[in-house]
Order: sequence, then C-alpha cells, then structure tokens
Amino acid sequence: MSEFTGTLHASLGRQPRLVACAAVIGSLAGLSSGAFLWALERVTSVRVDHPILVWFLPAAGVAVALAYHRFGGRAAGGVRLTMTEIDDLRDGVPLRMAPLVLAGTIVTHLFGGSAGREGTALQMSTALTDGLARRVGLKLFERRLLLVVALAAGFGSVFGVPYAGVVFAMEVAPCRRVDRATALPGAVVASFLGDRVVGWIGVHHHHYPHLAHGGFGDLGRVAIAGAAFGLCARLFLKITELVRKWLERWVKVVPLRPLIGGAVVVAATIALGTHDYNGLSLPLVDRAFGLGVLWYAFGLKLLLTSATVGSGYQGGEVTPLFVVGATLGASLATLLGAPPALMAGVGMVAVFGSAANASIACVVMGVELFGWSPILPLIVGCFTARLWSSPRHLYETVPRSLVDLP
Repeated sequence: MSEFTGTLHASLGRQPRLVACAAVIGSLAGLSSGAFLWALERVTSVRVDHPILVWFLPAAGVAVALAYHRFGGRAAGGVRLTMTEIDDLRDGVPLRMAPLVLAGTIVTHLFGGSAGREGTALQMSTALTDGLARRVGLKLFERRLLLVVALAAGFGSVFGVPYAGVVFAMEVAPCRRVDRATALPGAVVASFLGDRVVGWIGVHHHHYPHLAHGGFGDLGRVAIAGAAFGLCARLFLKITELVRKWLERWVKVVPLRPLIGGAVVVAATIALGTHDYNGLSLPLVDRAFGLGVLWYAFGLKLLLTSATVGSGYQGGEVTPLFVVGATLGASLATLLGAPPALMAGVGMVAVFGSAANASIACVVMGVELFGWSPILPLIVGCFTARLWSSPRHLYETVPRSLVDLP
C-alpha cells in the first residue's frame, strides 16, 4: 500500500498536464465519433433504400482487406494492439489506424456486414491520441496513461454514456491500479467532454426506454437468465475465434478471408428473406423492448456477426452483442414469465459486459440508458452473466509477435 500511495503522490504533479491533454483527447474523440455516427446513419439509410448492395459485401471486404494489407501495417492489430501498447508501450498506436478503421467500418455497414461501432470509436480515439502525443514528444509513461484516457473518451462519446466510458476504461485497461488512478481525472474529463462534443455538433444517440424495477420475484428470473446471457457471450467468443482460426488455417491469402465471410452473410440474408440482421440491427432492439422478436433472433444475429467479424471486416462487437442480448432477453421473458422490456434491457448490457469482462461498466451503462429503477436487476444480471461466461474476453492483449509489424 505504501508503494501505491507513494507512486500515486508522485503522479499528482503530472495531473495539470494530463488533464489538459485529456481535454484535447475528449474534443478529438467527440469530433471523430460524431462524424462517424453521422456517416454511419447515412450509409445505413442508403443500404436500407438499396438492399441490392448486400450482394457486393464480399468484394467490398476484399477491397478493405487489400487496403489494410498495403497500407495498414501495425494498424491491422485494432483494439488488441491498443491494449498491448497500454500494457507495454513500445512503438505506440499508429495514427493511420484512425482513417483506415473509419473507412473500413463505413464500407462494412454500407454493404450489410453484421458489425458494430465501438471498435471503430476506440481505435480512432487511441490512434489520434497516441499519434499526436508521439509527435509533440510526450514521455512513454504519459502516452500510456493517455491511451487509457482515450478508451474512456471513445466509449463514452460513441454511445452517449460518459459515466460508463470512465468505468469501462478503468475495467479493461491492462495496467496497474496506480496507473488507473492517475489516469482517472483525465478519463472523466475526456469522456464527458467527448459526449458533450457529439451533442454540440448535432448528432443524437439511439433512444432506449426507461425501465421499471420489476418485482422481487423478477430478480430470481433475471439470475436464471443471467446464466443464459453469460453462456451466450461465451458462445459468441468461441464461434468468432473458430471462424478466425479456420480461415487462418485454410485461407492463406489474407485478403480472401472476408470474401468467404461476406459470402456467408449474403447467403444467410437471401435464405432468411430479410435484412434485419445486416448492419447494426437496432430495429431488432426496438422490437425486443416492444412488439417482440422471433425466439431464435439472437442466434441469427450472433452467427452473422461471428462470420463478419471473424473473417476480418472492420467495425466492432458491442452493438451486435446489444442486439443479441436484447433479443435473447425478450425470448427468455416469455419462457420465465418476466417483464419483456426489463429482460431485454438487462440482456442487452449483460451479454456485452460478460464478453468484454466489463460488468461494472455495463451496470453503469444500463443506469445511464434505462434509468435508476432497474439497478438491482442490472447488477444481478450482469454479474451472474460474468460468472457463466468465458475467462477470455474481447479486449485481451496479444503476443508481441502478432503486432510488431512494419
């Protein structure tokens, strides 16, 4: 404890500089997330108006993969590269990651890939942060702390949940407690400022209903459902990893891997006769809170997302996991006799929380999105889900051999 307090005391002198940098990071994250969300809304509208675009998803995936192969280098490491650098900063996060992931994600959504947006926001925020920090000559220790700050800014701004953004960074950043404590003031500034900037430029987040707290008996039902939420997160991680490893083994030409994943998504879209599972699939979340969904909707979204992300398309996993969790929760509500909206809301954050090993952040996120009333079901659902999920998670560091590229 004395070592912790001594190191923390020594870091206090850095706080004015770190907080000033955090204000810049929050502004950059807010501007980049706002621009990204605006573009994402536009390309989604184009895809909905022109459903034939999904036919070109395999070719689009190959084009993006070729761009990464030609220009990406270490930027291909994505969020895992960021986590590896936070753990042990060496070469840093390349600035070119920001435009590459932005363009790649927009292409994924334009042509109907089943992916999310948080990975893009985190990569843009951390790439802009470290790219600029490196150019102004900040020390390695400061750059590591600012990468933690950038995680908070990216997550908080892209989802409109600044409190959860701070907690998310504190939970997932692979660094010492004292480093998290040192980065905390900057994370607060960056997350809240990033969220405000998104609002100031006129970009609005998806609206979710405020939920009732439910009855005492519903806590038991939520606990039962929590086990299913955790197992669902485990299944998603397993299938996505199997897709990735299968393609690495049998398809040696990297740019051809999204050709196969995209073809699977196209075939599934045709077979299902609906585009509900392409892109973010937020309308499915709305239906889970209201009219209801097919009992197996969660499985379809899970499989299409694993095919998309596992084969190398750019984007993220969080929003698809929101959809998986909300639709699974709504289906379980019928089986367990629980309030559908409450179960959908708990499932929405619990599946992601258990997949990301960020259960506290997801409880906080649930409060920000749904209000304080369901706080107890959120706690029960998120922590029960984590008990049943995989010891692995979305944001693990990777061996240096996989990220030390030109």
